[in-house]
Amino acid sequence: MHGLVRQTYLTTLQEYQTSDLIKVLIGQRRCGKSTILKQYITHLLQQNISPENILFLNFELHELSWVQVSHKLIDLITTYFNNKQPQGRVFIFLDEIQDIQDWEKTVNSFLANERYDIDFYLTGSNANLLSTELSTHITGRYVEIPILPFSFLEFAAFHNAQPSRATLLQYLETSGIPELFNLHEREQKIAYLTSLKESILMNDVIKRFNIKHPKLLMLLVDFLIDNMSKLFSINGIVKKINAIGIKCNAITVANYVRYIELTFLVHQAKRYDIKGKKILEGQCKYYLNDLGFSNFLQSSFDNNITRRLENFVYTALIAAGYHVTVGTLYHLEIDFIAEKDQKTCYIQVAYLLQDNAVIAREYGNLEKIKDHWPKWVVSMDELQLPAKTGIKHIQAWALHQYL
Repeated sequence: MHGLVRQTYLTTLQEYQTSDLIKVLIGQRRCGKSTILKQYITHLLQQNISPENILFLNFELHELSWVQVSHKLIDLITTYFNNKQPQGRVFIFLDEIQDIQDWEKTVNSFLANERYDIDFYLTGSNANLLSTELSTHITGRYVEIPILPFSFLEFAAFHNAQPSRATLLQYLETSGIPELFNLHEREQKIAYLTSLKESILMNDVIKRFNIKHPKLLMLLVDFLIDNMSKLFSINGIVKKINAIGIKCNAITVANYVRYIELTFLVHQAKRYDIKGKKILEGQCKYYLNDLGFSNFLQSSFDNNITRRLENFVYTALIAAGYHVTVGTLYHLEIDFIAEKDQKTCYIQVAYLLQDNAVIAREYGNLEKIKDHWPKWVVSMDELQLPAKTGIKHIQAWALHQYL
C-alpha cells in the first residue's frame, strides 16, 4: 500500500457499511481502488471483524484466471463458506470483476439466498460495468463510488507538503497515479505510463469491444492526450486522421472515443448554451483523468500550463460531485459551468492575471452572465485579487476550500 489513507473514500464506505447495498468502486486501472479496499479491510479488522469473515478476490491475479464465468465464481464463494464456516455478516470483496461473465448473477444469487448474510464490495475499470443487460439483476441494489487518482490534497499530504502554489505546480507537472510516486526517473515514469495505457486499451477496449482497428484506437488516445481541454468535433478528428493517410469515418471514431471514455482515461465536457439553456451538439472538450498521461506521454511540444491548470480544475470539480459543462454565451466561452444540488457556479481559469487585458477578458465574460449564481476566476497568482462586480478570485491551490 502507498502509506496514505484515502480518508474521503474510506468515510464513504464506512457510511454505507450498515446498508445492504452493493458498493461498487469504479475508476481507471491503477488509480488506487484495490488499495482503498485493503485500507477498508484494515478498518474492519480494527472493528474486531474476524478475518474468517472477510474474503478478498483479485481477478487480475493469474491464480484466479480459471474463474471466468458466473458458476465458477459461485463455486469459489461456496467453497469459502463450506471451509471457513463464518458466523455472522461476511464481507466479500471482488476486485476487477468486469471480466467475469455474468458476474451479476453470482452476486444476485447470494443476496437472494437467506442462508447468507453478505456485504458485497466490487471494483471495476470500465464505466459500463453496471449498464449491461444483466444489470437488471441488481438494479436499485447498489451504490456507485467513482475513484480518481490522488487529488491535489492527497498528493500534498503524501509528500508532507502544505497546499501551496509551489506544491500545485509540482502536482501539475507530475501525476496523481500512486505507483508513480515510487518512481524517481522520468524514463521509469514514461515506461510505466506507456505500459498502463497499453494495458487499459488492450483489456478494457480492444478485447472487450472486439476492436478491428487497434492502430486507429492508439492514434485517437494520443490525439485526446495531446489536445486535452481543446474544443474540437468528431468530424475534425476524422479530417486530421485522414490527412495522415489513415482512412476512418465519423461513426467509427465516435465509437472508439466513447470506448476510451469508458476506461476513465478521459472525460467529455459538452458545450452548454447559457442563453438558450441547451446542450450544443458538435464540438466538445476532453479532459484527462490524470495529467501524467500528458506530462510524460504527450507527443507534441505544446504542454501549455494554462491547459494543465484547466484540467486540474475540471477533475477537482468532478471529484467534488459536480456535473461540468463548457459554457457558451454570445460566442464567448465560459470555461466551466459546474452544477450540484440544483446550484450552479460559473468558472474561468487563467494561469496568471498578469495585465488589464487578461483581467478584462476573464472577468468580462463572467459579467455578461446575468443570473445571480456564484462566479469565480481561478488562477495561480500569488496575490489574491479583491472581488470585482461580485466575481470572486480564487487561488488555484485553495480551490478545495470552495468546493
